[in-house]
Amino acid sequence: MKIDYKNILTATVCMTALTAGAASAAAQDMASFYSGKTMTMYVGLSAGGGYDVYARTIAHHMVRHIPGNPRMVTKNLTGAGGMRQVNGMYNVFPQDGTVLGIISRNLVTEPAFGNKAAKFDGSKFNWLGSANTEYSLCVFWHKSKFNTTEDLLRKKPIMGGIAVSATTDIHARLVNNLLGGGIKLITGYPGGADINLAMQRGEVDGRCSWSYSSILSTAADWLRDNKIHMVLQVGVTKHPDLPQIPLISDLVSNPKDKAALKVQVAPQAFGRPFATGPGVPKARAAMLRKAFWDTLHDPKFLADAKKRKLEITPMSGEEVQKLIDEIYALPKDILARSREAATSSARTTVAKAVVPIETYLGKITALKSGGRRVSWKGDKIKGKVRVSGSGTKITVAGVKAKRKALKVGMGCSFRIKGAQTALNIDCK
Repeated sequence: MKIDYKNILTATVCMTALTAGAASAAAQDMASFYSGKTMTMYVGLSAGGGYDVYARTIAHHMVRHIPGNPRMVTKNLTGAGGMRQVNGMYNVFPQDGTVLGIISRNLVTEPAFGNKAAKFDGSKFNWLGSANTEYSLCVFWHKSKFNTTEDLLRKKPIMGGIAVSATTDIHARLVNNLLGGGIKLITGYPGGADINLAMQRGEVDGRCSWSYSSILSTAADWLRDNKIHMVLQVGVTKHPDLPQIPLISDLVSNPKDKAALKVQVAPQAFGRPFATGPGVPKARAAMLRKAFWDTLHDPKFLADAKKRKLEITPMSGEEVQKLIDEIYALPKDILARSREAATSSARTTVAKAVVPIETYLGKITALKSGGRRVSWKGDKIKGKVRVSGSGTKITVAGVKAKRKALKVGMGCSFRIKGAQTALNIDCK
């Protein structure tokens, strides 16, 4: 039989043209949908912490990789250690591809542990990927009377927490339940930034589950000036920069406890996971996954991340999905023991945090977003606050003013609830 190569070539060219045409039409459909839209990136913890910094930085750059160049705003939706945000993304928020979120990594597997407050199935989110692998630490504030791993395990330090489902609380309980520690937990702070402020005020001795990436990006000066003592790592492996800090799994000897611990530290591998809702159309979810991956390899983003001291070790959406599926498929007895080790308060004294309203004196050191975010520094303490156009009363030289009147270098008094919410700013 004689092969008509000319016809085959013609058919191939036509097929390629049709495929290219379909891809072009799909891109045009995406651009048409997203053009003029405002997307929302949700963060389940308070502003100023590691999750918040990663989310805002990625949101700023990701819009360049989404057809139609939509606008994207980042919103903090706190509550129950991030559970409110995750439940909202799964059950309430639009499922059209306009809502994204950075998910607290420990919450992803809560339904597998039988947590009834988790109204979602972590395996059904559309996972976009993760920005990095995380290495979490237990640390003490330099003015506390504790500064070693032995102090953490054998004495009774007071550590700050956020909620029973937050890693701040989980990692403290793992120390008590698997290593025989005597940590006392004060929980209910809105986020890590509030715990950091509580350390400075002397309310708590330290905290667990502080990501090394967050320390580098938000408290590098504390590390440089030895204001925090890192005493225990909670992760899959040790961070390459911290070989001298003990790893929790190396201190656990019971095989069943080791298996239970592995379930808890597995999410560290997908340290900063991002997702969109389970009902988002497949084509849009796939586009967002590609846009996320392209963002994490974008030279402009990487330069910005380096400037902000954000560690970037990308994990694809497919890889995140695989790990989550593996955890959901584990035997029930291992999951039950892991749940017990992470949540039982039989060995832990727990108290409720009181989020105070304090007044501080200091100078404005930086302004962002038209004065919506203000950094300040006093003689012994510093912080960052959110400034609400309607919720924050501002005066300059005794006269009522708007955010735009605030200037770097002004000496002010800051009346703040917790670490972040400015109630009053009075400047000279």
